[in-house]
Amino acid sequence: MTDGGNPASDQDGSAPSNRSAHDLLPSDLVALAQGGVSVVIGCCDRHGNPLSGIGLGARIDPAGCIRVFAKRATNAPLLAAIAEGARVAVTFSRAIDHASFQVKAHGAGVRDADPGDHPEILRQCMVFRDELIEIGLPPQVANSWVNADMADVVAISFRPCQAFMQTPGPGAGAPVSVP
Repeated sequence: MTDGGNPASDQDGSAPSNRSAHDLLPSDLVALAQGGVSVVIGCCDRHGNPLSGIGLGARIDPAGCIRVFAKRATNAPLLAAIAEGARVAVTFSRAIDHASFQVKAHGAGVRDADPGDHPEILRQCMVFRDELIEIGLPPQVANSWVNADMADVVAISFRPCQAFMQTPGPGAGAPVSVP
């Protein structure tokens, strides 16, 4: 497990420190991340090859740590790279209107999800499933997207260092501003 605080330089040579998610994200984006949305996790392996995975949901605790929940079996290469200290990017996107944002971190920890998180993971999965059905996916496809054995679910924990808007349109890619 990594601690989510690995030093890393950005392209400009600076190394922004990992901070509380509450320092980087306004309350509407915190709610979006925990609201039953598409969660896409990305990193690179030690050779620089890109890896991506699908999350089941997320929680942001009062201290500002983000925990993204994912299936261990279907995300094994991604989880191995994260455990080795890879930098992480996670994009949260609401299916119904494409409202989206991305957070980045210098690293993350991987561990089993807490049993106390299971009801919230299931709630978020059902909200996402219902939105997928609302936009036209057949129920069996939507159900397969969110079906998970809780014994196979891990938590990827990190403190973000950057956040960017990703909603399609003129503001996509802009840093998130907190009022």
